[in-house]
Amino acid sequence: MSIYYAAKGLRGKPYHSDIINKDLFAFFQKRASNYYFPSDEALRAADAFSKCDMDLIRYTDADYEYACEEGTFYIPKSICVGEIIEPGKVFDYYYVVLCGDEVELRHLYRDRPTRQDLLVGRDTEVTDPDIIAKIERTLAVLMKVNEPKVAEPVYISRQTLLRFLTLLGVTDAEGLADKIHAAATKPTECAALCEEFDYHHFEIYTGWHLELMQLALRDRERLDWVDWKEAPAEVFASLCSLLPPGAKEHLPPWDDEEVYSEYAYPDEVLRDCSPVLHDRYGLTILLWDEDADEYKFMVVPNDKVEEAFALASELGITLQRLEDLPRETTIKIEFF
Repeated sequence: MSIYYAAKGLRGKPYHSDIINKDLFAFFQKRASNYYFPSDEALRAADAFSKCDMDLIRYTDADYEYACEEGTFYIPKSICVGEIIEPGKVFDYYYVVLCGDEVELRHLYRDRPTRQDLLVGRDTEVTDPDIIAKIERTLAVLMKVNEPKVAEPVYISRQTLLRFLTLLGVTDAEGLADKIHAAATKPTECAALCEEFDYHHFEIYTGWHLELMQLALRDRERLDWVDWKEAPAEVFASLCSLLPPGAKEHLPPWDDEEVYSEYAYPDEVLRDCSPVLHDRYGLTILLWDEDADEYKFMVVPNDKVEEAFALASELGITLQRLEDLPRETTIKIEFF
């Protein structure tokens, strides 16, 4: 829920406290859009407002100018907390609004349609000390869950990491092993790797080297992943990107809709291709199991499967065989 101003600038008196100030906005700006939100239990325990979520927080680089039939309005940078009195109809919101270098507090009780001309000018200044104290309690909880996490080292063997990357066929295994090992054992010193691996949208955390490894392996076409509801043709394309040239021609044609015209879960595609890869190319499909709704898979030589499991275990990675993967309930695939 945004607040609309008819013109840029303060509408009331500026407000400043240890929590409510310009630095509050700088704190959230550093997180870009990667916010964490307090649980209902944490908000209740702090006697805070009940609503503090993605729909109620806005941060833009500048006041957003919004033009519509009713006129031109401005959506200033604001943080919003409040209560939902009647879901979908009645809301009671309190805004911390940044206007230039000043901050002000506004209240908007909404029980009307969301047309901007009906909202502009209906907000009032917040002066009640009890309400301000509750706003600050809410913001304190919000800030606490968004405090930068301290990334602790994860001590793994570089040699084990190198052997695992080599087994997967990574051509620059030595250099990549150095980077992943550093990300694990010296995370606070590896911020530069975020930019190199296009990881700047995420926060460095304990164990982030595993996500970094996945990104690097995908970039090198040694690992890929698909969502559980991905179309079979997309799953097939992802698998083929990991295989030797020409392998696709010997696999069931999952990208041919005239042959496979019905939907199937990703595991069905992988299971159907597995025997050909095993017998013709000496390759086994393994999955990187994270107990999530994605399928992350790789291929390894048949005679290296046990070694892959052992190395992965040392690195804190859980691998899974296709035959051990629970079967999804799928629509029957008919071959025409």
